[in-house]
Amino acid sequence: MSNPYAPPDADRKDAPAPQDGPSWPPPMPRPQAPADPERQPPDPEVAAHATRLTRLFGVLVLGSVLVATLPLPWQAAGLLFAVAALVVGVRGLIIAGRARTRGLVPLLAVGVVIALSWTLILGVQLALWPVQQDKQECLEGALTISATNACETQYEKDLDDLRTSLENPGS
Repeated sequence: MSNPYAPPDADRKDAPAPQDGPSWPPPMPRPQAPADPERQPPDPEVAAHATRLTRLFGVLVLGSVLVATLPLPWQAAGLLFAVAALVVGVRGLIIAGRARTRGLVPLLAVGVVIALSWTLILGVQLALWPVQQDKQECLEGALTISATNACETQYEKDLDDLRTSLENPGS
């Protein structure tokens, strides 16, 4: 007697015999990584050098940020730290690329972009040195809120005057 719950093909004599063991879920083939004959493992010595440069880069950027918070004569050193960080970061990026390290290259690329932006910001701030020096001296003597507001107003007026003189150099 045939199985009433079996699919209709099970009654046929030429149907394939059932296999031993479970057939569901079907075995999934493992994805094979494409063989890249040009892909070589990282060079340990060069990767260690790139890691040291990355660490120095981070210290220089951090030093630049910390020095930039100091009063004005010392803020100029922040630009020097930022330029040094930019040079070390680019050098580290090149060496990390040659060492074929996967993690350092994107990290340093983003870091170099940030260091470049920070260097430009510090450069603009130092270009405004006379105006910022006047504001800093004014705020050192300001003891009241109205004196602080007067310093801010004078600072904005000085910035407008400087912008106007840069836009109209002949005037």
